[in-house]
Amino acid sequence: MRRRLFWTIAGVAAATGILVLVAAVFASQRAAVDATYRELEVSANEAVTIIDEYVENSRPIAAQAELLGLLDGDELAPLFGRIRRTAGGSEIGFAWVDPQGGVRTNADIFSRLEIVGETFTERETYETNSTTGELVVVTPTTVNIRNADVTLLVALAREAPIVRLQDQGIGLLFLVAGIVLLAATGARILSNQLASRLEPLASASRRVAAGDVKARVPRIGDPDLDAVGAAFNDMASELEATAERERDFILGVGHDLRTPLTTIGGYAEALETGELGEEDLQRIGSILGVQSRQLGRLIDDLSTLARLEGAEFSLRKESVDVGAHVAEVVEGFRRRADELGVELGVEAEEGVVTETDPDRLGQIAQNLVENALRHTPEAGSVEVTVAGGDEAATIVVSDTGTGIAPSDMPHVFDRHYVGRQRSVHKEGTGLGLSIVKGLVDRMGGTVTVESQPGRGTTITVKLDR
Repeated sequence: MRRRLFWTIAGVAAATGILVLVAAVFASQRAAVDATYRELEVSANEAVTIIDEYVENSRPIAAQAELLGLLDGDELAPLFGRIRRTAGGSEIGFAWVDPQGGVRTNADIFSRLEIVGETFTERETYETNSTTGELVVVTPTTVNIRNADVTLLVALAREAPIVRLQDQGIGLLFLVAGIVLLAATGARILSNQLASRLEPLASASRRVAAGDVKARVPRIGDPDLDAVGAAFNDMASELEATAERERDFILGVGHDLRTPLTTIGGYAEALETGELGEEDLQRIGSILGVQSRQLGRLIDDLSTLARLEGAEFSLRKESVDVGAHVAEVVEGFRRRADELGVELGVEAEEGVVTETDPDRLGQIAQNLVENALRHTPEAGSVEVTVAGGDEAATIVVSDTGTGIAPSDMPHVFDRHYVGRQRSVHKEGTGLGLSIVKGLVDRMGGTVTVESQPGRGTTITVKLDR
């Protein structure tokens, strides 16, 4: 991990340094271009000033062509020399603008510019590029020729400066080497510090991966890493609790399997001896039937839970009258309720129709009623109510049984949880509410529970209509 951190940090730092260096070169190029434009602009303004002074103090000029001839010819050699010196070695040219906006000149520089139709303001310098890539400034001035104002253009051109990486030579090489060395040093320090701080977290992770769910991350001293460590510890605590619930679940299932198997095995040995009379065979057959059905129900519940957690689980939806369907399921428990001495009532609203899976709906109602009967003592009651609404069909199963302890309430739908509340009657597998929760979730509904120890429990299922 430390090596990966080192190379990651070093690579990022080196890449950042080189990008900054390249950006600096481009910035230098832009700065050099801007400086060249400013220098040309100063030279052009000085040239315009010299020309204005000459026009004001010399003899009258008859035509624009005469002025260009004077500027380009030998008659103004001293003046032209001043202008040349002002240009500082840049190419310079002169032109005048006719009334139609055309540029009249013999200077080669204007043939490389695209300024036809431009509107010029006196002493306002225009920056542009020639067709051959040179930097050009054009400064206009107004001169009076035969009592008419004429726009005279003064243009200066110079090749654009280029900042090349290779021109920096050894200095640039040393700079790059310094960036790489600094990046490597910083990466080494940072990777060592970060790796040492992450080591407790990595060690705890390896211990949890090896099965030690009691592993925890100590305080590291960094707020961000401490937050990660706290999240890891929360996860480890939940894994530890889940592992304990898993063990309890396995023990509970083992107990539920062992009881009927012990009964079946005992009667099987009695049958093998052949010492039982005919009057005992019927009683034994009834007992074996009950125990085998108990085993079958447990296997079915475990299979249902496994399918609920798999992607292959599916619903066969159709229009179902929820009230009539649930009432039919409840009536199937009437005889069992009478045997237990529990009053079983149902009040189902008619016409509560929704799109759902009738088999799964029946399974939900069956598990809820069976669970209520298991926890309701003799002379108690179980009431089932079905009501409709604009948005959902509601199934409510209330009992006057033992209730649920507050500490068990958050886990009533967890198949791994074995609470302290035991059923009054021993029938069933104890997985009914877990199956109800899984089915309702898959059907897009909600299930809630309210309970008071010793006074009973109410479970409410809502299915979207």
